Amino acid sequence: MKLAAFDLEIAKQAPADAGDLRRFAPLGITCAAVAFADTAEPTFWQGVPQLTRPECQDMVRELQEFVRSGYTLVTWNGCAFDFWVLAQESGMIEECGTLALNHVDLMLMVTFTKGYYLGLDRALQGAGLAGKVKAVTLRDGARITDMSGVRAPELWAAGEHAAVLAYLRGDVAGLLKLAETVQRKRTLSWLSNRGTPQSIAVKQLLPVTACFDIPEPDVSWMSNPPTRQQFVDWIPGWEKLV
Repeated sequence: MKLAAFDLEIAKQAPADAGDLRRFAPLGITCAAVAFADTAEPTFWQGVPQLTRPECQDMVRELQEFVRSGYTLVTWNGCAFDFWVLAQESGMIEECGTLALNHVDLMLMVTFTKGYYLGLDRALQGAGLAGKVKAVTLRDGARITDMSGVRAPELWAAGEHAAVLAYLRGDVAGLLKLAETVQRKRTLSWLSNRGTPQSIAVKQLLPVTACFDIPEPDVSWMSNPPTRQQFVDWIPGWEKLV
């Protein structure tokens, strides 16, 4: 399986405690990237102040071409977020829905199996990999050590494009290594908030459509557990496709 890890950064500057960012739509896309298992350099898309609709449409077509050429796209929460954002910004909702349903969303696999969300950084560390990029260098030489997706829109608007791209590069590179590790070890591991080892067995990397066959976990202990529908409810006719 040839893997290609996809991620994007949004343009909208939302509060750090915003929760579901989809409430702040339209979010815009400043940059996006795909890291390939068999290519040294990722493919980047970027726009100032953000990617235009035609540019987002070109991105969708390029992602489709990657899939046609044999790559399996991998994301972390891409079904509910990244592909949703791309659908809104490109206007190609059905096309993005098809990409979302047929790609591998590692966080979705965790949520469907365990019943709760998991952050990428925790999964990277659980796999023994370097965590997300926290330190980036600004144009004036200053170095910040608390870089995050929340800070990315603000920094991009301030012209700190290289710093944001470095952060994005780290995300897709780390996600690709994580997917390769999960594929090889057939397990995805992390530590709980209490430091207890957790994991799910992964016999194979499943497309989103196949994840709906995963037995639903017991979430009676949770006050507001995520539903499977909320990952795909933006995709036209999803009920007939999963």
